[in-house]
Amino acid sequence: MNNYNAYFEVASIFFLVLILLLVSIKRKLDIIQNKIFYWGIVLLLILNIVDAVGANLINYENIHTGENVVSLYIHWGLSIAAYLVQQVLVQLFLVYVVIATKEKEEKEGLLFYILSGISIIYYFLVLSTPFTNWVFSFNEQGTYQYGPLHSILYISPAIYGLYACIRMLLDKKRFGKMQKLYVVAFAIILVVGTVIQVVFVPNYLIVYFLVTIILTAVFLTLQSPDYYIDKTTMAFNHEGLMVMINERITRSKPFSVLFLSICDFENIKDGFSADNKKHVYSSLCQKLFKIPKTDVFREEDKLYILFNDISKAGEYDKMVEGWLKDGIKVEGMHEPVKIVAEMLSFDFPGRIHTVEEFNSIIKYFVMGNYYKQYNVLQFINEEFFQKKKRYEDVRRLVEEAIRTDGIEIFYQPIYSTQKDTFLCAEALVRLKDGETIGFVSPEEFIPIAEKEHLILQLENIILRKICGFVKQEKLQDYGLEYIEVNLSGNQCMQTDLYEQLHALIEEYGIPPKFINFEVTETSAIDNSECLIQNMQQLLDYGASFALDDYGSGCSNLQYLVEFPFEIVKLDKEIVWTYFGKGNQRVKSILPLSVNMLHDIDVRIVAEGVETEEQKDELIRMGVQYLQGYYFSKPINEQEFIQFLKERNSCI
Repeated sequence: MNNYNAYFEVASIFFLVLILLLVSIKRKLDIIQNKIFYWGIVLLLILNIVDAVGANLINYENIHTGENVVSLYIHWGLSIAAYLVQQVLVQLFLVYVVIATKEKEEKEGLLFYILSGISIIYYFLVLSTPFTNWVFSFNEQGTYQYGPLHSILYISPAIYGLYACIRMLLDKKRFGKMQKLYVVAFAIILVVGTVIQVVFVPNYLIVYFLVTIILTAVFLTLQSPDYYIDKTTMAFNHEGLMVMINERITRSKPFSVLFLSICDFENIKDGFSADNKKHVYSSLCQKLFKIPKTDVFREEDKLYILFNDISKAGEYDKMVEGWLKDGIKVEGMHEPVKIVAEMLSFDFPGRIHTVEEFNSIIKYFVMGNYYKQYNVLQFINEEFFQKKKRYEDVRRLVEEAIRTDGIEIFYQPIYSTQKDTFLCAEALVRLKDGETIGFVSPEEFIPIAEKEHLILQLENIILRKICGFVKQEKLQDYGLEYIEVNLSGNQCMQTDLYEQLHALIEEYGIPPKFINFEVTETSAIDNSECLIQNMQQLLDYGASFALDDYGSGCSNLQYLVEFPFEIVKLDKEIVWTYFGKGNQRVKSILPLSVNMLHDIDVRIVAEGVETEEQKDELIRMGVQYLQGYYFSKPINEQEFIQFLKERNSCI
C-alpha cells in the first residue's frame, strides 16, 4: 500500500480557511465574480479536506500492518467526491473568466458545447468507475490503482484551464499585464506541479497546495476587496463602480442610481481643512451605508448611490435630498454641515446599454450648463437626452472642424463715434457645416470646446486664419487700426501664452498694435495671476487688451484696477435694458457705468446697437465705439473687405 504525505494538504486547508474568514468580514462588491471566487475557495477547501482524509486513511491502514481496516466504500466515495469537486472547480474557474471577458451580445459557440460534452464524459466515467474500473480502482488491500482511462482526470481539467487562460490572455479590455502574468504563472505552476507529483514524488500531495498559493496571491492582489475601497470613506471607489456597472449590464440587472456632484459646504466656520472635508464625506457615507440594499461609490467630489430595491428608490432619493439640505452631523463640529450638490436620479438600464453610455450621462450632467440647480433632484427624461445629443453633436462638429479645416472667420465692424468711420472689427468664429445640425452659435460651441479640451487647438487655427487674412489683405490700408481677438479662459491659463502669441504675430509680420485681445470677466477671475503676467508681457510687446461682456455678470471695479485694460466692452444686455421698459433703477446702470469708465480713462465699446435711437443716445453719453446689427451683422472675409471699401471710402 502507498504511504502519502498530506502535510501540504493541511497547510493548504489552513490558508483557505484564513482567506474565507477575510472574505467574509471585508466589504466587497455584490457581483457574480466575487460570489464565484468565494465558492471556488469553498470547493478547493473541500477538495483539500477530502484528499487529506483519504490520504490519512491509507496511512492509517499502513500502520495496522497492511490490513484493510477501512471499508472500500469509503475509499471509493472519497476518491469519487474529490474528482467530481475537481471538475466542478475548473468549470467554475472557466465561468469566472467567461463572465469577466464576455461581451453582452456574445453567444456561446461550438467550443462551449465541446467543453460541455467533455464534462459529461468526465462525470460519467468517474461515477461509473466503481462498476467499470475504467478510471481507477482499489484492490482488496485498499491500494489505489490506475484504470485505462485514468488520464481523463488530467486531460479534462487541463482543457478547461487552457481555454480559460487563452481567453484571458486574448482579452484586451479587462485584463492588464499583471493579471495576465498571474494567468501564465498559474498555468506553469500547475503543469510543473502536476508533473512533479505524478512522475517524481507520487506520494506527496502538492498540486492543490500550489493552486492554493496562487489563489492566495490572487486574493491579496487582483481579487482583494481593498482594491475597490475608498480608504477615506470606506465606500467603493470608481474602479469598483465600473466593475459593478459592467456586471449589471451583462446580467441586465435593474437598479436605480442617485448621482451627487458635490460643489460646496455650508455652515462651515474658519479652519475648515481638507481633513474636515474628509470627515464630512465619511459621515455622509456612513448614513448611506444604513440604507437597505444600497451600494455607495465615491470618486473625489462625486458620489454614486446605487439602490438595488427600485421600488423604494424614489423614497430614498427624497431622503438623501433632505439630508443634504438639513446638514450632516460630523464629529467635532457644533453644527450640521449642509452640502451643496447637483443631484441626478435615473433608473438602469433604461436607455443605457454600455459603460461608456453610463459615463457619458454623468459627464454631460456635470459639464453641461443646462442643469445647474443645487440640492434639487433632477431626472433623466426625453429633454435630457435631446440636450445631451445636441451637446455631443456640437462636440463632434468641433472635432470635425479642427480635423478638416471646417472653421471660418467672420468680422463685425465697430464704428468710431469720434471719427465717424470704422476703425476696428471683432473677429468671430463660425463652423462651416450648417447642414448636419444647423447653425451653431459661438456662445454654444466655444464653451463645449473648452470643456472638451479642444479650445487650444481651435484657437490656434482661429488666430492663424486671422493673422493670415490681415497679412494677405493688408487691412491697415482700409483704415483699420486693430482687430479684436477673443482669448478663452484656457488660453489665459497658459504660462507660455506670451511666447505662443509673440511667435505667431512675428511669423505673419503683423504689427503688435494691430491685435487687441478680448478677455471675459470670468477668465479674469479664474486666472488672475497668470493673466496679469501674460498681459504685461504682451503690452510691453505692443498689443492691447479689452474687457469683454462688462455688465453681464458680477462686474467688479477691481478688475479694472488690477488688470491693464485699455478698452471695456459693455455687454449688449446692459444696453438693451437701458432702452427697454425696465425698472428705472436698473436703467440707470448704463449711464453710471459710462461715466465711471470715463473717469478711469478707458475707451468704451457698446455692443448690441440695433437702432438709430440707441446710436444717437450712446453718442450723446460719450461712448467712443459702437458695435451691432444697426451697422452690420458679422460678415465673411469677402463681404468685410467690400464693406470697408464702401463705408471707409474716404480713407
